[in-house]
Amino acid sequence: MTSARRLSTLVRRPTRSEVLQAADDYIAYFPLEQPRERARELREAVLTWREGEEIPQAVYEATRQFVLSLGVREPACGWENDDGYQVRAIDRDTDGAEPPPEAASAAASRSYSDASKQAARLAQAVAGVVNLAGALASPRLWAKATTWPSREHLVEHVDQLLSAFGAELEQQKFTAPARRLRALLSAWEPGPELPADVSEAARELLAAVGIEEPPGGWDAPERPREGPSNDNG
Repeated sequence: MTSARRLSTLVRRPTRSEVLQAADDYIAYFPLEQPRERARELREAVLTWREGEEIPQAVYEATRQFVLSLGVREPACGWENDDGYQVRAIDRDTDGAEPPPEAASAAASRSYSDASKQAARLAQAVAGVVNLAGALASPRLWAKATTWPSREHLVEHVDQLLSAFGAELEQQKFTAPARRLRALLSAWEPGPELPADVSEAARELLAAVGIEEPPGGWDAPERPREGPSNDNG
């Protein structure tokens, strides 16, 4: 949903209803306010899209902002030119020989499939650790839980992020904060008392992936939800 070109690579384009449902699910189940706000903006943009008509540019723009809020970077070629598969220099033919058409087609298909799987893995790893760090960033919210995940579960989320980027890991801004958080989590038995250094490391990691501190701070009281009015007159 980040560009018309990216959508053209899909076997089936998602429907308006499916995108709305996905946005609603994210808003309902994920705690971080900035991505949730971007999801709300995406939902508002999708409401301007009439089924059967061209997708408005506002939907693409809102999707990009949502993706960026999850820590996913804009493709080097730009959103409009992204087809989900970027040829790396190491993949180029260096001996000047032209591969047979069948072989080239099969290789392109495999490379595209591999690239798509890698992109999905990166997005999942980033989203997983962002939600984990979001919970750890607020001692007040953490203490309100009735159960807490195991140490192994917490460390596993960070490990997934660190392993997903492979050789490109050292180039990422979040690498050092993620490693610091992992070391702290490895030495902590999760419970209602959230150590200050763990919380600080989680906030540092969120900042490194572009998640801004919410108004009032990470541990600010929740804003009251607006409910239906009981005024009958």
